[in-house]
Amino acid sequence: MFSRRIDHLSLLYLYNRTQVIIDEMKNPDHPWLTRDAVKLLDALLKPIDIGVEFGSGRSTVWFAKRLKSLTSIENNELWYRKVSSSLKEQKLDGHVDYRLIKDLDSYALQGNSFADNSIDFCLVDGVMRGECAHSMLSKVRSGGLLVVDNVNWYLPNEKAFSPDSMPPGQFASDLWKEFEMQTRSWRRVWTSNGVNDTCIFIRP
Repeated sequence: MFSRRIDHLSLLYLYNRTQVIIDEMKNPDHPWLTRDAVKLLDALLKPIDIGVEFGSGRSTVWFAKRLKSLTSIENNELWYRKVSSSLKEQKLDGHVDYRLIKDLDSYALQGNSFADNSIDFCLVDGVMRGECAHSMLSKVRSGGLLVVDNVNWYLPNEKAFSPDSMPPGQFASDLWKEFEMQTRSWRRVWTSNGVNDTCIFIRP
């Protein structure tokens, strides 16, 4: 892993990394996703949508302002307290079902608490991403969005050029290979900034 990271310390990577830092400074309230993914989500999400996110952060407030309701699932207690404070400051705490789930097995099973075809939007950006992404496949309704951040760590794609991207034909696990097979009929928008990749899967 260390050698692969060194391989990416090129002028192009340093340029891309600088652009990401500049974008984050200009947009301190944006989720930590690629800029293109944020733009698309800003256009696609509707105020009547029901959303779920695995892994909270700046995205929690951002999504809470755009969705009818949001369930956010976090396993880190210190981070949970920080985001809870931000939600209270902006008077959004009553708008979010914010769950602190420290046990990883229980965390991965949170997808089972949602009914099939009941979710308009889901972001997978925390721990146990393979299990969480897989569990939400049946929960996202037709036309709904399933977003996976750092997707290049798990799935291969010719558009991926960020560090530690999966080589062609390889998957991070059998679970991710199964995820790829089950989403082959889904539309997808794979975005990359040369540092991180975010993919938006749209259920048919």
